[in-house]
Amino acid sequence: METKPYLSVIIPAYNEGGRKGEELKKNLQEIGEYMRKMKWEYEVVVVSDGSKDNTVDFAKNLSGLVDNKLQVIDRKENRGKWFSVREGFLKANGQFRLLTDADGATSITNLDGFLGHMENDKDVIIGSRDLRESKIAKHQPKWKEILGDAGNILIQFLMGLRGIKDTQCGFKVISEKATKDIIDKMQVDRWGGDFEMLMLAKKMGYDIVEVPVIWVDAGMSLVGASGLGGYSSTLKELFQVKWRWITGKYKIK
Repeated sequence: METKPYLSVIIPAYNEGGRKGEELKKNLQEIGEYMRKMKWEYEVVVVSDGSKDNTVDFAKNLSGLVDNKLQVIDRKENRGKWFSVREGFLKANGQFRLLTDADGATSITNLDGFLGHMENDKDVIIGSRDLRESKIAKHQPKWKEILGDAGNILIQFLMGLRGIKDTQCGFKVISEKATKDIIDKMQVDRWGGDFEMLMLAKKMGYDIVEVPVIWVDAGMSLVGASGLGGYSSTLKELFQVKWRWITGKYKIK
């Protein structure tokens, strides 16, 4: 009988092969090294969001870096980052499930700051680039940071997430229980899943723990990377989520 993984690592991926493959390879190598140090049972789930390149085969060939604990989901149709994240979370089996980006902008070593909260059975733990203790090793272009800061203020106001400094960091841990309660209810497919998930968690009474991280703008991950078009789509999704909540579409008791 297989032992249940303590941690599942979910990586949404779109066109992460080719010239960009070194980012994914380095990320998986670091994950494998970290997990061997922690001596956990674990799994890694890479979800290809209708990639047009060799992402699927490339990822499968890296399985040895994570002790052959890799599952690659090859979805032929492009549906969006958060469709892929939801698919990965629901296919995973871990007691805790970590979302991280393919490019490794937030290294797996940041999980050190999450461990105490995981041991204390916290259900929703999120990385933050905006806490006092956080460190941005390489910044995004200034215009992206300005838009991000403005967007976060709007998200806090509309989603009832006042006090959460960074809803959009792609490094989040959710417990198995929270996965079952929240993920199935989500409806955002592309960029706005972060604030939708956190809004639902808050409405369901989950405490959200924010943890500082060290973050490097790798500038490489292509899942949801669409420049200004991505920001406008996220804004649209923000108002769609608010409308679904107001009209009772989430069916939360």
